[in-house]
Amino acid sequence: MSTSMEQVARLLSEIPYIQARPGITLHEIAEVFSIPVAQVKRDLAVAIFCGLPGGYPSDLIDVDLDVMDDEGVVYLSNPTALDRPTRFTVTEAASLQLALTALRSLVAPDTAAQIDDLVARIAVAPSVDMRLATAAPGVRDVISSAISSAERIELTYEGQARGQVTRPVVDPAAIFLGDGVAYLTAYSLTSDGWRTYRLDRVVAASPTGEAASDHGARPSLEEWPASLTQSDSVTVLVTPSAGWIAEYYPTRSVVKVADGFQIELPVVSPSWLIRLLLSLGDHVRSIAPIQYARAVSERARQALSTYNHLDSL
Repeated sequence: MSTSMEQVARLLSEIPYIQARPGITLHEIAEVFSIPVAQVKRDLAVAIFCGLPGGYPSDLIDVDLDVMDDEGVVYLSNPTALDRPTRFTVTEAASLQLALTALRSLVAPDTAAQIDDLVARIAVAPSVDMRLATAAPGVRDVISSAISSAERIELTYEGQARGQVTRPVVDPAAIFLGDGVAYLTAYSLTSDGWRTYRLDRVVAASPTGEAASDHGARPSLEEWPASLTQSDSVTVLVTPSAGWIAEYYPTRSVVKVADGFQIELPVVSPSWLIRLLLSLGDHVRSIAPIQYARAVSERARQALSTYNHLDSL
């Protein structure tokens, strides 16, 4: 089902598209506009009441409904006022230009060339400076090519959460964008499971010469919050100026107290939590359970020991 506004907007594109292709089938129209065949028929049943003011037969769009029902093909006539596709508004064109510019930094060179052509056709500004957190062009090209050709690759990955460089062998599946950051979804042969990698932390990617295997459907982006239900809970008391973490990270509870916020966080990676709490410094008042507090203290002592060693050189 669709609303009247959606149907009108769709008809403004459907009518010139069909008029330029006499005899197009209902199934072809449905595929192009991503709607059911039944919806195409409902749209065309409305189209016969559209046209120029006056309402005379020559003013309205004529659809051969008998041929449509009997043979499944569509012929239009008299769409005098609707024989051209709708034009973008400046706002729509600018939004599309921005989206295409963002997409360009994620795709292979041949696709990037097609995007450049599209942007040149619709550009409403001389240029758009879009900065995304993504891999270097050469690395990104290797990954995009591997996805297209279903090839296994080895990544050199700087994992910030664990503070170490790893070299997982993966079967890449897709690149997606979230909050200005490009990510790679891949099946890790090294970890034997689906993983998500930030592309700006992939410093190298090398083909292995092996074909990627079929690992079934990759996890949906909507499924990741469910994985947090299996994670540990850590409760931290922070000063008011550190309360922003409750808005930036998933939480299980947030309680405002006299001297700040008591925040319960789901924690999948202890290393991630340690790095977060160390970055907050003396804005952290307490940590529970105690083993996490000890882990943070131990990491802080190691860092101080390193500084002291450097001072002695």
